[in-house]
Amino acid sequence: MLKDITINNIAIIAHLKVEFSKGLNIFSGETGAGKSIIIDSINFVLGKRADKSLIRHGENMSSVLATFDISDSPRTKAVLENFDIDNDDDELVIKRSMTLEGKNSCSINGMKVTLSILKEITSTMVDIYGQHEGASMLDNSRHLEIVDNFGKIELEPIKETQQQLYKNYTEIVAKLKKYGSLSELSKNIDLVKYQLDEIDEAALEEGEEEELVAKRNIMNNSERLVTALATCHELISGEEGSVLERLAISINELNRVNDNMEELEEFIERIDSCQTELKDLSYSLEEFAESCEFDQAEYDRIEQRIAKIRSLKRKYGSDIQEILKYRDKLSEEYEFYLGGEEQVELLEDEKVKVGSKLVKNSKILSQKRREIAKNLGEIIIDELNHLGMKNCKFDTNFGEPISDDDILKVTNANGFDNPIFMFSANAGQPLRELSKIISGGELSRFMLAVKSAFADLDGINCMIFDEIDTGISGHIAQVVAQKLYKISKEKQVLAITHLPQLASMADSHYLIDKYVEDEQTKTRLRKLEGDELLQELARLVGGSDDSMFALMHAKEMKDNATLLKKSL
Repeated sequence: MLKDITINNIAIIAHLKVEFSKGLNIFSGETGAGKSIIIDSINFVLGKRADKSLIRHGENMSSVLATFDISDSPRTKAVLENFDIDNDDDELVIKRSMTLEGKNSCSINGMKVTLSILKEITSTMVDIYGQHEGASMLDNSRHLEIVDNFGKIELEPIKETQQQLYKNYTEIVAKLKKYGSLSELSKNIDLVKYQLDEIDEAALEEGEEEELVAKRNIMNNSERLVTALATCHELISGEEGSVLERLAISINELNRVNDNMEELEEFIERIDSCQTELKDLSYSLEEFAESCEFDQAEYDRIEQRIAKIRSLKRKYGSDIQEILKYRDKLSEEYEFYLGGEEQVELLEDEKVKVGSKLVKNSKILSQKRREIAKNLGEIIIDELNHLGMKNCKFDTNFGEPISDDDILKVTNANGFDNPIFMFSANAGQPLRELSKIISGGELSRFMLAVKSAFADLDGINCMIFDEIDTGISGHIAQVVAQKLYKISKEKQVLAITHLPQLASMADSHYLIDKYVEDEQTKTRLRKLEGDELLQELARLVGGSDDSMFALMHAKEMKDNATLLKKSL
């Protein structure tokens, strides 16, 4: 049950806190007073899509806080336990806020939660009927969901079996598709074996291509390189005019004039050291030049190896590392295909067995849905009769029967049914698709009938109706009022209405109106009692709220409603 709600900076609501009671809570007010804002605020705190345009002009953030009594909500408690959210005192405080920057925050009993968790929890506590839901009822694709929800307890084990069988069947089909037919299997083995052998014969090593390219570059430049090395060698150690020859002459000249002078000895030693280093350098240059001599056979081998590597890269990967990874994958596939013939036969047998079970369960699921849909239809017709639609007809069309082979082609994890609700509001008129024939007033009553059919099944203790009375008036309005009151004896009902018949049945009546304060328009909500309540009823009747006759009529309606409520 929704105990109270606090709204801050939503549309033209600056701040509003209201407490709700058990039973039938009615909201009324002039057009444009802000009734839809109340519903938008409740939708927001329950986890519906956040719209930044709802933030009050001039403010940066809006928030809604709602308190629920969940003492009679075992489903809610079970979900809370799954998410480790404390609920020891049977009270749930939900807060949600949003900013102009698009930041959203949700918390339950002070614990931050994701939006998906918030939705999952609140879906067990509140059911809102608005005009958009009536429109969604006209979507044929939703009719299967409605039937399944109505028969959830009976259908659940059958649907679980269906999901498992379908999973098994699709896995078998996928494996068979991978193997292919027996003739394709042999081709697959040959292809994988060829690819494996091609990679293995290449005996690739990581980093090999880079090394080969570097060697080829050296060989491509070998002539210029050898010439340069030979020139360096000749300059250092050639026969005439080389650096070594000149160093030797320098040493001889110094030795001729050396008279045991320490300075000359040092110079001689240093020149001798340079001579030794240059001799070693000359030897290294000569040795390196010999290694760089062009070898045509080696050059051809390197070119062929690079070409082979690049051919494999085009087929199996962007580099050697990827090729080797692909080789491991091929090895697994080869092992897989080697036992393929036997596996294909086993899988084909298993496919037939699982397929047969899947068809059987799909038919059981479909038959059970038909029984549930018939039961749902009978309840809906009975409810519609009470709502003044005495000659209406309702049925669920499951289409023509299909063969077992066709079932296997079209069934899925949810079976093969695509039911469509069929409806006729008047005697003598054939059944037609609900979406193509029902009027606005009929749709309101139809939705109320559906809600009544589900009232005892969903475990939800709070139902909110946003103008369920659209398109109805007179005697039917009184019938709708009685129906909502009956629901409110078991569940808390919040309803926005413009009908005096419904408003007169309220256990608690709230007025939504606008006022101006500090040159700003604001919305407020207050609970009506005594004369104020009668004045609002008089306005809804259609007269002036201070008209003596309208007030008398309003008092009579309220007195009659009080007596009627005691009899229901």
